[in-house]
Amino acid sequence: MTLQTGPRKLLAIMLAFLPAALAAQSGVPRPPGVAPVPIPILLDTDIGTDIDDAFALALVLRSSEFDLVGVTTVSGDTQARARLAARLLIDAGRGRVPVAAGEPGKPLPIEQTQLGDGLQGSPLLTQPAVEFMKDQIEQARIPLTLVAIGPLTNVAQLITRYPATARKLKQIVMMGGSIAFGYGNSPKPVAEYNIASDAEAAQVVFGSGIPILMAPLDATAMLDLDAPDRQRIFDHHTALTDDLARLYPLWGHPTPILFDPLAVAMLIDPSLCRTKPLTLAVDDKGFTRVEPGRPNAIVALSSDKQRFLQLLLSRVAP
Repeated sequence: MTLQTGPRKLLAIMLAFLPAALAAQSGVPRPPGVAPVPIPILLDTDIGTDIDDAFALALVLRSSEFDLVGVTTVSGDTQARARLAARLLIDAGRGRVPVAAGEPGKPLPIEQTQLGDGLQGSPLLTQPAVEFMKDQIEQARIPLTLVAIGPLTNVAQLITRYPATARKLKQIVMMGGSIAFGYGNSPKPVAEYNIASDAEAAQVVFGSGIPILMAPLDATAMLDLDAPDRQRIFDHHTALTDDLARLYPLWGHPTPILFDPLAVAMLIDPSLCRTKPLTLAVDDKGFTRVEPGRPNAIVALSSDKQRFLQLLLSRVAP
């Protein structure tokens, strides 16, 4: 009897799991009562310059919607950035998430990386970031989403060196660009930092044909984290929020603008932003220009600041 019923039980388990697995890959609505399948993501970041990268990583780590398979660092002293990311992961109890550094670039202010000084070993890898990205994409059972919240150097190198592998990505989610508004709600587009830092890399990414979901300055430049909300986070006193509190004076500015966390939040709740499909090209100065033709990106043109902050605070400092 056991030999006869065992396969039936196995078949029942497979049939119960199948709808959720298919929904995760195809976008089909999930049956009632079936737990959502976490989105597997790679996070590519220039953590250590502006403080918003650290808040973005904190939101990823405190959101059950994500399965963070790895972190890669880009721009400047990428090894120091990797140590900082690893410190936050360890303190958040996620020390098994690997961290790989990209190729170093020109020196940049990265005072926040002092928090990671002296860190060695796991989860830091010796494998270069682009090689790590390639391996993770190839090994993934569900197509990965690449969340890019820094200059696009690593992403472009992945696409250039391993085009067939890069095409296996589900999508690239990025913070970058400027459509109609600039910094501080200026009614004039600018060459946004992440794009302009490596305009050639951005040209490769936007020309790749990989689906892009983009949070430009139009939807992010007004997302300031005011003093009461900062204090709520810093007074929460988990290991992760204590790290954010330590980073704040090292950063040395009064009010964080949460550019990068919105790119993460868009994956959690797409209704936070008003989006539009656009055809974007990047010029040599780093401006993101809207052109005629087939859209290559879904672009957030505005965001609901209050709902976004509620989401962030409810995760990072509930």
